[in-house]
Amino acid sequence: MARRKTGKAAASPWPAPASGDASASPDAPPADPRVAFIVSHTHWDREWYLPFRRFRVHLVDVVRQVLDALEAGGEFRHFLLDGQAIVLEDHLALHPDDAARIRALVQDGKLSIGPWYVLPDWFLVSGEAIVRNLLVGHQACGRFGPVQKIGYMPDSFGHVAQIPQILRRAGIESFIYTRGNDDAADACGGEYRWEAPDGSDVLAVNQYRGYDAAAGLGFDSYWAAHTRRAVDPARAVSKVRELFAGMAARSRGDVRLLCNGGDHLPPQQEFEAVLGALRAAFPRTEFRHAGLAEFVTAVRAAGTATKRHRGELRGGKDQFILSGVWSARTYLKQMNDEAETLLERCVEPVSAYLHFRHGQPYPVGALADAWRLLLQNHPHDSICGCSTDEVHREMVPRFAGVVDTAEQVLTDQMVGLAPTFAADPEGDAAIVLTVMNPLPAVRSEVIERLVVVTSPGVDAEGLELVDDAGRPVPCQVTYAWWVERFWGIDYRTAPWGDRQAAFFASYREEFGRRILKRGPGGGKNDQFVEIRFLARDLPALGHAT
Repeated sequence: MARRKTGKAAASPWPAPASGDASASPDAPPADPRVAFIVSHTHWDREWYLPFRRFRVHLVDVVRQVLDALEAGGEFRHFLLDGQAIVLEDHLALHPDDAARIRALVQDGKLSIGPWYVLPDWFLVSGEAIVRNLLVGHQACGRFGPVQKIGYMPDSFGHVAQIPQILRRAGIESFIYTRGNDDAADACGGEYRWEAPDGSDVLAVNQYRGYDAAAGLGFDSYWAAHTRRAVDPARAVSKVRELFAGMAARSRGDVRLLCNGGDHLPPQQEFEAVLGALRAAFPRTEFRHAGLAEFVTAVRAAGTATKRHRGELRGGKDQFILSGVWSARTYLKQMNDEAETLLERCVEPVSAYLHFRHGQPYPVGALADAWRLLLQNHPHDSICGCSTDEVHREMVPRFAGVVDTAEQVLTDQMVGLAPTFAADPEGDAAIVLTVMNPLPAVRSEVIERLVVVTSPGVDAEGLELVDDAGRPVPCQVTYAWWVERFWGIDYRTAPWGDRQAAFFASYREEFGRRILKRGPGGGKNDQFVEIRFLARDLPALGHAT
């Protein structure tokens, strides 16, 4: 999503010169560099001012143009597919027949994919979600070939301080970004070492004027790059000369990055003509059409990234951060927090406990699907709440799908510990309650629960609750009803007491005259008993009965 400061007329999409463009230092390298890497790419906002499926129709056309251009040979040698693997999945969902073409180009080093699954906003998702993003991205790319080991994050609204640490643990030693510089980071220049709180560091490269600085070379505006407007190589030369001059004021080296792409753009039109014009206009410069990995290797070899920056990249110098999105559409942030907390702090720890201690199968497929669905709501324009209403309406069922999957997994696991039916009908009178503690510390909690007792029921006033050692547990019966039996709605298995109570209350309100009875009804009705008790000293990441 390209939104930038501009001092030019509103009709121009090009950003104003950065504040450091005015004059180069006396020891700055020549404006025309020794080598310039042209990295062709598209920045793909999966959903933004249009919903996902509308953008995907256009995505198919862009990816097909990319594949055709790379397979044609000649000077067009490389394309960066935005660093997010979900672009591949979205394209192949409509054209699975392109899988072999993509695999061949990735393995030949012509198409860069990954390392992320999506391009998120760091400040609105959990640390675990960032790690899972990398893991799922690597998994999605693995079926095609090597994963791009570059921490490419072109458009997120600032960057948390721990990113270098996370990248290094994933075997990634560089970070390329647009937004986030404050005065301190800007003083480090275009290339520097970014250090995390734990001391981990990466080679950081700030994209001069953004990821789309050299988009649509040869056109009078960015927006003509996907049209049939004629390409003017002289315009391309003029644009690159302007970029080189600005870069020379910020870089201490003699290696330049020309980001030849932008939002939803296809490959550069008339690429060979544009490249020929650049080579003629800048004879000192070697122009290489390559990927970010080759550029990073050249910068590292030059040894010019000597300054260091520590801490967040959360400044708005030269590029807006749009910090207002961190509180926009608050309901999305709340739903995301519920889904992340449920997966990270409840279902996954409980699943591991039940697998290793009690032999239950680990729900690999269900949890992997839930994480993938959750990550699809984490792209910056999605989780930030800065897209159209249609986009954010589509996010709600995704969040609901994550919660539904996770809660059903947990429900089935708890039923595995405490079955809802005995081996014979007489055994149904022995009711076992299981309380699970997913936290890593011993705790005591007051539990409120609706207990279903089959006919003939119990004396609610004389009800006794004991622990697994037979010791009495203080218990209070708050209410009791007789309800017509219908196992299609099993109130017993709701994982949370408050949800269970609300679930039953809704049925009482809507269908009370139909389902509430006066007694056992000859075995056709069950007794619903609402109890409250104290569960003492629940084991850390464990359960008690």
